[in-house]
Amino acid sequence: MSAIQVPKSVPELIRLIARHGKRVLLVSGVDATADRPSSGKVIIDVTGVNLLNELEQNRGKISIGTGINLGRLAREATGENGLLRQAASIIANPLVRNKVTFIQALDPDSPYFDITTPLVLLDAKVKLQSGAGKRTLSIRDYLEAATKGLKKGEIPVAVEFTKLPADQKVGFFRVARMGGKGSVSAAAKMKLVRTIVVSPEIVVSSLTLVPIRAKGAEKEIVGKPANEFSVKKAAELGANDILDVAKKDNSYERTLIEITVARTLRSIMEGSFPV
Repeated sequence: MSAIQVPKSVPELIRLIARHGKRVLLVSGVDATADRPSSGKVIIDVTGVNLLNELEQNRGKISIGTGINLGRLAREATGENGLLRQAASIIANPLVRNKVTFIQALDPDSPYFDITTPLVLLDAKVKLQSGAGKRTLSIRDYLEAATKGLKKGEIPVAVEFTKLPADQKVGFFRVARMGGKGSVSAAAKMKLVRTIVVSPEIVVSSLTLVPIRAKGAEKEIVGKPANEFSVKKAAELGANDILDVAKKDNSYERTLIEITVARTLRSIMEGSFPV
């Protein structure tokens, strides 16, 4: 196995990524020698890049470095009322959770890309850096830019969002399509006044790169009791929302969306994920 690269700064990391390209395997917070990488891979341990490993809260803003692995994200994320912790736990199983960095999950080709669904719900911003400079994009603009290809040598170094109010209830769920052809995920937030749904927001990722607000589903449950009838109806309308935008409709995709939205809403209404 080739020597492990251990950069100490973002510029050094950018140079290594530019040199090795798609052969790069990023690790953080784990013993980089524990597993034998795939042939031809270059291991870069980003644990020593402080900027990428910060998890900070300042004046109501939460900043999470992209070098943090999903295991740490599932344990330590803050200010999101459990949303990212829940998402990281569902997206990556315990066997790989500590091996997948946030920066890898933000790659459109990653099987862990559903982490972007809760980021859209949080209206997050992505901070990027390259040898030529820095810029900050909304999560939606980042998703579009990442699909087309970021600027040469550019990497996301941190994700930032506004801390959620304590009374916001949140939920996330994800299902995989058969045959390993992608996934469907949903994230939601709302207030519950007694059992009445207030100010719901539901975001779904299916058939489109940028997760979409399921406004029909939101309209269905707002002001109504949080019960199984409203969950089922909202799930049906959520599928309509997404398939209308995608201009596609098939029973299999509709079923996956309905299952995902319903499970997400139930996780909130049943309080199944402790904050």
